[in-house]
Parts: sequence; C-alpha cells; structure tokens
Amino acid sequence: MLKPFKKLHFIGIGGIGMSGLAGILLSQGATISGSDLKHNRLTQELQAQGATIYTAHSAEQVPADADYVVVSTAISEHNPEYIAAQTHRIPIIHRSAVLAHLLAKSRGISITGTHGKTTTSALMSLILYDQGLDPTIVIGGEVPQLGTNARAGQGAFTVAEVDESDQSLRQLSSEMVLITNLEVDHLDHYKGLDEIIEAVMEFLNNQPPAARIFVNLDDAGVQALLAALPEHKRAQCISFALKHPDADYRLSAPPELLTRGSRFSIAYQGQSLGNFEIGIPGLHNIANALGALACSHYLGLDLNQLAQTLKAYQGVKRRFQHIGDLPGGVSVIDDYGHHPSEIKATLTTARLQQRPVTAVFQPHRYSRTAALLHDFAASFEQADRIILTDIYAASENPADFVIDIHDLVSQTRALNPDKTVLYFPDLECISQYLLANLHEQELILTIGAGNITELSGLLLAGKPAAPNSKTEQENNIVYAPIQRGPQRQVV
Repeated sequence: MLKPFKKLHFIGIGGIGMSGLAGILLSQGATISGSDLKHNRLTQELQAQGATIYTAHSAEQVPADADYVVVSTAISEHNPEYIAAQTHRIPIIHRSAVLAHLLAKSRGISITGTHGKTTTSALMSLILYDQGLDPTIVIGGEVPQLGTNARAGQGAFTVAEVDESDQSLRQLSSEMVLITNLEVDHLDHYKGLDEIIEAVMEFLNNQPPAARIFVNLDDAGVQALLAALPEHKRAQCISFALKHPDADYRLSAPPELLTRGSRFSIAYQGQSLGNFEIGIPGLHNIANALGALACSHYLGLDLNQLAQTLKAYQGVKRRFQHIGDLPGGVSVIDDYGHHPSEIKATLTTARLQQRPVTAVFQPHRYSRTAALLHDFAASFEQADRIILTDIYAASENPADFVIDIHDLVSQTRALNPDKTVLYFPDLECISQYLLANLHEQELILTIGAGNITELSGLLLAGKPAAPNSKTEQENNIVYAPIQRGPQRQVV
C-alpha cells in the first residue's frame, strides 16, 4: 500500500509520459521536483506551474524528505539521483505506479495496444470532455484541441494510454480496458508476440470481475489473446471490428474514405447506432473511432454529441500532422509511425489524396529494425520515392548489433525495384536534396519516432540547394560512409 503522494521527485521529467504524470499530481496539490538532461517546452510548463526543475542529474537535487522518487524504464540504476534516493532510503517507484494510483482513485479507462492507442485515447478523452464529464487525461501525445497530453479533471473518469512496451502494464487495474491490436514490437523488452500476449493476459487478469474489456476482433494478435484467456475473462470482453462478422460493434456498410476524413455507419449486435464522420483520414482511424464509440455506447453517453466530437476531431500531434506547404503545391506531413504496420497505414492514407508520395523514414532502435527488416522494406509499397536515414539508436548501443542502415537500404531497394530509393546520413542532407528536387503537388512524409520530426522544420525554413545529379543517376541510390559496429559480419 503506497502512502499519499505529497512530495515526489521525477528523474527524467522532460519526457511526455513523465511530465504528464508530474503535471497531474502538481495540479492535485503535490510538491513536484524533477530533472532532465535539458529543458524543453514540457519542463518549462511544469516550472511555470510551480514545479522545481533541474537541468542535468545530480545527487543533491533529490529532496531528502521526498515521499517517492519516480523513474521510467529508461533510467539507469547508476544515475546519481537514483543512487541518492537509495542512500536516503527514499522509495523508488516506476511511473506505472503513479498511473496505477490515478486509475485506482477514479473510474479508469485504460487503452493499450501496439498501434492506435494514442489516437484512441485522445478520442475517448475528447468524447468525455465534450459530454461535460471533465476527465483526468494522461496520454502519450499532445491533443491540439486540449492543448496538452495530460490534465487533472474534476470528474469521475481517468483516461490513460497504457504503454505495453516495457511490461509495466502488468500491475495496472481499471474499470474499462480497450485493446486496439497486438503485434510483434518492443523486442528490447520482449522475445516475441507470445511474451507480449502473456504480459497483456496478466494485465487483464488484474482487472476486477466487473470490468469490461473492449477488443478489436479483426486483429490476429487479439484473437490469439482471446483464445488463451480463461473463460471467465472472455465473458468480460466486448468486441468491435471493421470486418469480423461476429463482433458486437461493427460497420454496417462499407465506409467512405475521404482525403480529410471518413464517413461510416455502425451497428451494435445488428441494431443501427447511426452514421458517423471522423475528421481525420484513414481506415485505421475508423477502427480507432469504433473502439472509442463502443466504450462510449456501453457507458450510455449521448451518441449525437459523440458524432459531433468525431466530426470535429483534429488528431494528435505527429499522427499524419500537416506541418506546412512548399512551392509547387507540396505538402509536408509528419508522422510518428515506427512499425511496418504503421508505415503501411500512413502511406495508404496518404494515397487517398491521389498525389505523389515521398516517404522519408528514420528507423527507431536497432533491435526493432533487425527483427522486422523485411517487413520494413516491404512497407513502402504506396510511396513513389523512398528516402532512408540512419537508425535512431534511442538507448541502444549500435555496436551490439550486426545490422546497420545499409541492410535496410539494400532490402528496400530489392523489394521496390521500380521506385527511387535513396539514403542520406543526416537530416540536413535530406532537406537540401528534397528542396532541390521537389515534385509538383507531392506529399512529403517525415516518418519515425526519433528526431526525424525536425526535418519538417528544415524543409519549411530552408532554401533549395543545387540539384544532386549524381543522386538521380547510379540506379537511384546514394551511399555515404557509415561507422559499422565491430560485430558486423559481411557474407
């Protein structure tokens, strides 16, 4: 049993998840301090609200009288503030314990899955907000309509995006759970899909008997999860699907996919719930909306108001976000996709606009790139021009892996022989090339979970360089020198 959260110190407070939790506790009256390697907009906002924020990590920054020191999975036990907490015998808790605290004191709605959980969480949050229910919200992406990714509401509900990436979801419990899908990912924490399903099963087994579990019946990983669940847990499940005929909530007619959104009709166990429109494009976003709609209908919310919320929905930052325009009718779109399924969904959505598509992709983590190499290379089918840049290592050491960006470039070129496939080592080079080689009316998509998002700013601020004629020759591929890890094996 945790004691009250009155005074907490967050190590790595600048991340979107940690800052969100810190901000909610701050709004609820707790005294908050924290540190990160550098200031950002999130830490500045916390500081303006009364938090004490430090740049860099140092032992003396940890309050000796703190109730808890909060860490994420990314924080090492060798961190000086971690060591200081141990020295002062301050309990060290994972951020998931803070989330568990928020869910336990409210009507929790936990949303998890490999893809779509941020969008679905944002939709669910806005639905409750628009219906006057003033929810507490903690999700992994900023919702422009709310101006934040986290807020402390006064209502009964808490909407939480539950991250499955590091297995910390195993200990969480809430009144409602929504699972968007389950695929192989996060192989820095899991051995494969079976272990992911095992972690989610433990999560579901922690839910109270009265909880309701909403599942996407179209997804093969979710189907495998359901097959492994004990019968009494399956009885708590309510299903939704775009296609599966046995789902409780499903489309009652083929959807109308538009360039700026989609129209669709929904039935619950064969009974029409009406026609709806969502303000962002893509079939995958209809699935996200369907999950949120199923939860809302179960709660007895007003469907007319819900329809207005869906139609007005503007999306989440870095989810097919229109950043700006360049000469010649070129549009720059930024997207967080870092899994082959997400790339496919993003590019399929881009194709709805019937314009040339350039995909600029930065792989995120060597472990993910190695495990899904072929799938990544095959995910660019809907792009006309493909540009790759170096793998964003995150917390991984490139020397620990036998793969590098050349492997992905080679596979992508082999699987897309009719497409322009280019490699550049940095974002500045990509910007210079694109500005000198724009295609009329094209969409340029910057895709990835690393710092690839900075490319859109370079493009909008930059000036064209001289055309790179060599790039357009030599079979449409550019290689630059790369430092290869010592374990690299050339066959």
